Amino acid sequence: MKADDRWLVDLQRGDPSAYQTLVSRFEGPLYRYFLASHGDPQLAGEQSADCFGDLVGAIPKMKGGAEQLRSFIFGVARNVLRRGWRRNSTRSVSLAAADEEVFPGASPSATAEHREELRRLLDSLHKLGPETREVFVLRYVEQLSLAQVAEIVGEPLGTVKSRVHRGRQKLETLLRPAGKS
Repeated sequence: MKADDRWLVDLQRGDPSAYQTLVSRFEGPLYRYFLASHGDPQLAGEQSADCFGDLVGAIPKMKGGAEQLRSFIFGVARNVLRRGWRRNSTRSVSLAAADEEVFPGASPSATAEHREELRRLLDSLHKLGPETREVFVLRYVEQLSLAQVAEIVGEPLGTVKSRVHRGRQKLETLLRPAGKS
């Protein structure tokens, strides 16, 4: 039995050390997923915690092997995100708060440059439709395969490919320096 398969069995049995490994492997990716979805660092932290809470009950019921775990985890994360939207609990905050979290300790000029780049990117991401933004974040931020993204969002692979293509085109247009066509 492979190490990842053994780890999944331990997770499904409720082994605390297996859950510590789960948190250490997925805390950063889940936080980034939630932060990129709405830009609120506090809410992203809360949703990450909610996701791990949901995973405690969901992993024992998971079908499939360790190779499907990442897709399964982001499927649960997607449900947490949508549950928040249904509750209408997402609130707008300044992206400056997210900048402080992402680039600590850099020089003032580098920090200012990074903040501006991040602000432009997050602003542009938020101009994409929610479905396109979600696919884009899963594909490029979390580096999931197109097939994994399709499984997570419950859409055909062709639809996911189209969203990625259209999203990339729109982002290129939005991020193009002023004065260039």
